[in-house]
Amino acid sequence: MQILRFLMFLVMLPFFSSAQISTDTLVWTNDIRRVKLHEDIDLAQQGLPKNLNLSIDGLQQWVELENQFDHRLKIKYLSGIKVILDDLRSGKVARQLAEPLFGAYKTLLELDFQGQSIEKWIESYPLEINRSLLGDRTVFYENAGLPRAKIYMHYQYIIEHPDQILPTISNYLNEPFVNEVLITAAHKFPSDFYNYASALQSPLRKKMVLVNDSMVQLLCKLSADSSGRLLYPFMHAIINKEITYDSLKIVSQNETNFFKLLVKTQIHYQREIASDHYPIEYAEVFKLLKKKAAEVFINEVNALHDDPDAVRFKIIAGLTPDELYYLMIASEDIIYTSSFVGIFQRMMALLNKRTSDELLIDIHFDRFRKFIKMAADYNKLDEFINAMRPDQAKRLIKDFVAGLNIDPSLETSVDVVNGYSSISNPALKKAIAEEVQSNILALQSIKDNDGVALYETLQLLLMSEQDSGKSFSKQFGLDPPYFMMRNKLLSNGRIVEQLFFYGDKDGKASFENFLAYYSRSKSWRIFKSEQWIEIRSLQGKPISVFANIPFDHANGEDRDAQAQTALALFLQEQDLEPGIVVHRGHSFHLPSTIAQLPISSKIVLLGSCGSYQHLSKVLNVCPDAQIISSREVGSLSVNDPILRMINETMRIGKDLDWIRIWRSLQLQMRLSSAQRRFENYVAPHQNLGLLLLKARGKII
Repeated sequence: MQILRFLMFLVMLPFFSSAQISTDTLVWTNDIRRVKLHEDIDLAQQGLPKNLNLSIDGLQQWVELENQFDHRLKIKYLSGIKVILDDLRSGKVARQLAEPLFGAYKTLLELDFQGQSIEKWIESYPLEINRSLLGDRTVFYENAGLPRAKIYMHYQYIIEHPDQILPTISNYLNEPFVNEVLITAAHKFPSDFYNYASALQSPLRKKMVLVNDSMVQLLCKLSADSSGRLLYPFMHAIINKEITYDSLKIVSQNETNFFKLLVKTQIHYQREIASDHYPIEYAEVFKLLKKKAAEVFINEVNALHDDPDAVRFKIIAGLTPDELYYLMIASEDIIYTSSFVGIFQRMMALLNKRTSDELLIDIHFDRFRKFIKMAADYNKLDEFINAMRPDQAKRLIKDFVAGLNIDPSLETSVDVVNGYSSISNPALKKAIAEEVQSNILALQSIKDNDGVALYETLQLLLMSEQDSGKSFSKQFGLDPPYFMMRNKLLSNGRIVEQLFFYGDKDGKASFENFLAYYSRSKSWRIFKSEQWIEIRSLQGKPISVFANIPFDHANGEDRDAQAQTALALFLQEQDLEPGIVVHRGHSFHLPSTIAQLPISSKIVLLGSCGSYQHLSKVLNVCPDAQIISSREVGSLSVNDPILRMINETMRIGKDLDWIRIWRSLQLQMRLSSAQRRFENYVAPHQNLGLLLLKARGKII
């Protein structure tokens, strides 16, 4: 009978439409308890298409006039209309789904009234419709099929959002779809699957081990193995039977052999990637390679920096050129200048008749921009280029510059401009500039406007070497890198400078050399406390230079760190913010200085070896800082003259003109043995990569 009535309702819809049904709710009902609900429905319809409103009005009147619906049912089903309208107005359900949504509601309403289950019917509707009909405000709360319908709706949800399979599946472990979705999770999110499988006694883990899938089984095996995380990056090789699980475990017990296997696997994966086949979790191999490079080799080579080369580099004996290449690019953040140079020389010596371009071809040019940039930073690029076949150098430069627009992080672009600024060979510089122009023309031809904008930015940067970054800074609204006004450095009416010293042999010598000039000068006076010293200007503008005293590390105490902390607290108590910060120590102390870097720093002098590699880390703390750094060896014979010129310039009340200062220093260094080392220092106005990082947010 009800089906007949519902069919009559559908037949009458055109009549309702042609009669232009009144929205006056008093015509529809004499029951004052439902008048407000009708008014709310009418209000919620505003802004919807006319044909949809007519359909809703027809449904609304049918529910109200149906004599088999008592007051409770009319309230219930009218409320369902209001829920749907709320979802449409809020955007929870897309407007284009309005017609099928109301159609589904009519179907479920009829089933619900007849006491029939809605479970199977909802399988024909998309998740968005089911969420509106069966969500927290559902009017089908009395339907016997609702619990199973909600389970199916969750299945729909995790199919559309597979990242939610593992966080939510524990409540559905007995459902028939559990194996299917666990396999999906294992293939799409293997690392998360591994973590969940590591809970060995959990019901979810017990369900996982019963799933018949090679990936699921391997992840379960790895997660139960104490060496699982070490073996995890080799999943692709294991599943494809390129290596057995047991043989991998044996190799992993020897650090050198394991590193060699990591390199071999990395090269193999790069070959597959070049063919557009992406191995499972391929990025994890390089992460582990990077970790092992540091732990097994680089940390030891760095630590033995004062020992003879035969002792220092013994740990890398037996590594091939390919393995030495990966050793260098994997340790960019921690490798000392002398460590890089020593490993580079051994790599080149082991090439024998193999050319350097053949090395790059064999490793499928993996991270070659990073290597070119590092080689340029450490003044080894010319040697690497000269070891190529003559026709391959041009190809290398072409590849070096190509495809930068693909990397949204700008990391490869920064490598290119930093490499460019480190190159001394005019022919190479010209070749890079020509390739940038070639890429601009190619991208213009395919109307890649974003790519053109990036390469035009790079072109402007390369040209900025000629005007010290003036045109680039003006274009992007940056503070000029060639100038620092002294009033920007003031804190409580004076310029505050903070130096970080460290208590090894070289650090103490550097500290004594630093003090010597000020102890002889009548323009400055040294005030000494227990843990730090202050050098205060007595003539000219007020300047206070603070430095911690470098101490011996007796009894394992890090007294340098204690002194630096005490000085920082003193400056805070006195409300003094350092505008200039100077790192004086070996490169292995640099992370400690950067970790303590005051955000007030406007000028940062990194006086250690290879500090040019750490510009982005400084910018993470002080985005607007001007940085002085060294590409190669940091030396007190350069650091002290730079610092003296900065301080004396400010003491007599002048702003810092880096172009003028650098020219004066060049003249001064020509008369000393420090000239070559000074040439490896990079002034603020010469930092092309730094300028690009600062302009990051303004590049279209």
